[in-house]
Amino acid sequence: MSANAEDLVFHGGVVWTGNPSRPWAQAVWIRNGLIRAVDTDEEVLSQAPIDAKRVSLDGAFVSPGLTDGHAHLISLGQGADQVDLVGAESLSETLGRVQVAVTQRQAEESGGWIQGRGWDQNDWPEKAFPSREDLDRVSGDFPVALRRIDAHATWVNTRALTEAGITAATKDPSGGKIHRDSQGEPTGILIDNAGDLVADIIPKPGPMTIRRYIRQAAQALIRVGVTGVHDMGMSATELDVYRQMAAEEFVPQRVYAAFSVTDPQLPDVLAAGADPEWQGWFRLGMVKFYLDGALGSRGAALLRPYEDDPSNQGLFVSDRAQVEADLEACLNAGFQIAMHGIGDAANRMALEVWGETLEKGAKPSVLLKSPFPSSFLGDVSQSRPSFRIEHAQVIHPNDLDRFADLGVVASIQPTHCTSDMPWAPDRLGQDRLAGAYAWRSLRTRGVLLVSGSDFPVESHNPLYGLYAAVTRQPVSGESKPGWAPEERLDRSEALVSFTAAPAYASGDLHQWGTLQAGKKADLVIWSENLVTCDPEKILDADCVLTMIDGVVVWTGPTFSWDSE
Repeated sequence: MSANAEDLVFHGGVVWTGNPSRPWAQAVWIRNGLIRAVDTDEEVLSQAPIDAKRVSLDGAFVSPGLTDGHAHLISLGQGADQVDLVGAESLSETLGRVQVAVTQRQAEESGGWIQGRGWDQNDWPEKAFPSREDLDRVSGDFPVALRRIDAHATWVNTRALTEAGITAATKDPSGGKIHRDSQGEPTGILIDNAGDLVADIIPKPGPMTIRRYIRQAAQALIRVGVTGVHDMGMSATELDVYRQMAAEEFVPQRVYAAFSVTDPQLPDVLAAGADPEWQGWFRLGMVKFYLDGALGSRGAALLRPYEDDPSNQGLFVSDRAQVEADLEACLNAGFQIAMHGIGDAANRMALEVWGETLEKGAKPSVLLKSPFPSSFLGDVSQSRPSFRIEHAQVIHPNDLDRFADLGVVASIQPTHCTSDMPWAPDRLGQDRLAGAYAWRSLRTRGVLLVSGSDFPVESHNPLYGLYAAVTRQPVSGESKPGWAPEERLDRSEALVSFTAAPAYASGDLHQWGTLQAGKKADLVIWSENLVTCDPEKILDADCVLTMIDGVVVWTGPTFSWDSE
């Protein structure tokens, strides 16, 4: 990244620094990509050179750049090439969107697969899984594969099943389930690893297409104040593209990446080891593990059966012995572990595996101190915590203390809570809700919370996550005072979970995550004060300006460069 060389002073603002020893300021002085001073207008203006460019903020709110702590960058960019099914409120509306894509393909006389994502049967009146016959009515001769909103179920038509060779005789793969009718025939719904039977035969995008997806996603993110992403579960092909791009061009995001533990090239990646330093805007530092599926498709692994499906306890998608072996190998190669765990059984397994690893004498890079100090944004080492549980969605109350005892980072997605709240009680029953989306319970135990969206599963706009974290209400605001309001975070805690916490989790709090002298100038100017405004106003806030490494990468229509 090439920083702007001239001195730049933003003044007359309301600056939330994220630094607990001095959380508020009025002005920021930037030079050569670094913050030189953050203080009152009087102090900063007196320190900055007389010829510095001075921009009055007229009371606008400034925060550190926001980092999405769990997301899928390429999938976000890929969305433009797929049928968007998000928000469809019925089966007929969903099929109507597919029909539009089919008609367009027929007019273009082009073949190939039709892919889409974002359907959610829980949003439909019947709340039942759809079938291949439903898709057959609108899909013509095209094979169709549509991923559910959580990406843990795939809905396909008969042509797709035929292409993949899936019949009544096909056995469920390990960690997956083929839904079948009363005659044993596949219904067209493939859960978790069963979806790979189709995904593996769909042509993959090439390097130039992947580059386009990355650029498109980055541009979408800077418009909503996101300056960094913890990118989860990339393949070897995608990793190669990222490395080439980082060497050749500027992409306006800091991408801290996790390689997929299931990729066949994992041994080669482990032999090379984790990146010790950032390669421009990119760094490979994690390996993503997978334990279970998702609640919405009843694939999350539970300690006892689903309340609304007594014959089902969900799925473990990975063999425990393999998880343990891979975990040790990844630690030895210097990688941080990011382990997907949604159900209470999966979260317990993750904690057990990590605890047993430590008991065997493993020496990870650093363990978070327990209890974690409430004001943790002071001096910290450049080391990063070694074990994260991604989602940490449903936790048995007896396991909450173990997150702190074992120094585990809880990587949470607040909008999962507000999206799931209409149906989660039916899935879990009231007693299990005590450990569901339990952010305050984790926080009071000293657990580091890193917030993200899991986009494109949820919106990439971080303000939706901030709003969910502090209200536990859906965007519609229909659930005041919020679902289990005792588990809400306060404003500063929520902002920390999108700024300093992910920076600390990646080992980069010495570089960014707070607005302090000597750190890189990653900041966002907003139209609303995200700490003090009415909660509903959070959703109305506009990103006015986004800066990464001292480079202004986005300005909204209301921003003015008029200097004094």
